[in-house]
Amino acid sequence: MTELDLQDLTSALSLYTSFFIFLVVLTFAAFIILMVILIHNIKSRKNLKDNRQFIEETIGVQEEERRRISQELHDTVSQNIKALLLSQKELKDRCTDANLLSELEKIINLEKKNQKELRAIIQNLSVPALGSIPFKTVINDLCEQFYAQSKIPCKFFVAPDLSLDTFTTEQKHHILRIIQEALNNVRAHAKAEETSVVIRRISGQQKSSGMIRIMIFDDGQGFDYAKQPASDDASSHFGMSGMEMRAKLLGGNLSVNSSPDTGTEVRLEIPLQ
Repeated sequence: MTELDLQDLTSALSLYTSFFIFLVVLTFAAFIILMVILIHNIKSRKNLKDNRQFIEETIGVQEEERRRISQELHDTVSQNIKALLLSQKELKDRCTDANLLSELEKIINLEKKNQKELRAIIQNLSVPALGSIPFKTVINDLCEQFYAQSKIPCKFFVAPDLSLDTFTTEQKHHILRIIQEALNNVRAHAKAEETSVVIRRISGQQKSSGMIRIMIFDDGQGFDYAKQPASDDASSHFGMSGMEMRAKLLGGNLSVNSSPDTGTEVRLEIPLQ
């Protein structure tokens, strides 16, 4: 194989890499546009906003879109990146030119980074197993996954007297998505050094009944939630709207307290089943 052939192959591999990155971005852009349209419809149809069936249908559309995108990314882009990595490694083994070897190493490192980021995206889109695993363990695993992806320490605490396994699978799913979205916002916007997920009974409630409070804290840069313009960040507002709708389905309420001095706290209060 001549040096010219190797250069042509290197250029082709770089082009394929750019194409797959563009495909991922395009897919998520389409997803965000769809969700923004749904949110716009919710806001324009205020008489349906508190309709439980309408909210459930909207959440169902979101989850189905997450599942579809996750599967497509796994079956197409993920597999193509694996194939490219194998081809690049084979090419690297046959290459003897030092300059070309250096360029190939850069491409391979970029592909590995893309592969890692894609795995994180697919994990966040997928629905965790909730059947036979204690819910405390599922939430703890989510915190560990967040740390592995963001390198931001995430502490998890749940009051010893609380049993979270009385929630239905659907309710656990909503709770988990709210925590996950709050942590995603920390990773994307907060510039935090640490975050925590705390679950405890609201003070004064009896052990056999009452309300629980789920809090997601971070020590990041914070923001003025009340002054955030709706057009500032469509994906962020989509996430908050989804969290609020899930809180309604849980029969509870969601609040956000944030400032540049204290960071951000997302608080979910729901009836204990």
